Amino acid sequence: MSDAAVWWGEGTYERLAELLSPVHDVLLERLALSAGERFLDVATGTGAVAIRAAHAGADVTACDLAPGMIAKARAEAGVAEIAFDVADARSLPYGDSSFDVVASAFGVVFAPQPETAAAQLARVCRPGGRLGLTTWVPDEEVAAAYEPFTGGREPSTDAWGDPNSLERLLGDSFGLEVERRTWWATGRNGAEVWRLFSTSAPPLKALLESLPEERRPALRNAFVDIYERYRDSDGVRYPNDYLLVAGTRR
Repeated sequence: MSDAAVWWGEGTYERLAELLSPVHDVLLERLALSAGERFLDVATGTGAVAIRAAHAGADVTACDLAPGMIAKARAEAGVAEIAFDVADARSLPYGDSSFDVVASAFGVVFAPQPETAAAQLARVCRPGGRLGLTTWVPDEEVAAAYEPFTGGREPSTDAWGDPNSLERLLGDSFGLEVERRTWWATGRNGAEVWRLFSTSAPPLKALLESLPEERRPALRNAFVDIYERYRDSDGVRYPNDYLLVAGTRR
């Protein structure tokens, strides 16, 4: 099992997924599912999008690189009928044109080799089928704060966060519509937001744990300093811009 398959399954991502619920709702609303449609959720995490799709009546399959995430997703699904698989987004174990709808909420964007992952999304989506993604827009302020600790080695989502780059990745296979939106990270103060993200956002948790003990307080301080810049009398409210991507398979 790869290191990423391990650390993506650790921590308490379900806490962060709960806060992202408004984004998941927007994605499902945009996809406008019909009962019986074959739906694939790639890099499902704790299953938030897949569960919504199942409740909408779709025939749902969900996959994730991390066995730990799949275990959590199964537990969250309860009675919802979903086929869960452990699978890498770069090598999906499904036939060509297997799905009417393919989706991923802040998941496939973390796959290495984005061109390969994008090709897989296209391969498993039938002609005339639909694609729905949410992707993080690059945040230069956060990237600059993290750079002394990563040397630029952290998982990059930049290829998925720019409309022109998305067109290069997916435009040959999908007609795309891209809308920029904002999800707000909130808390009483920067330290509270740090406690959430450092335990619930797998890339940050993995970065923190990769550092020597003596360097970890500096990463915490860099994170808290950013969020404190967005604090007022009501607390912290930090804008995280993302793209809502809708595609139709050519």
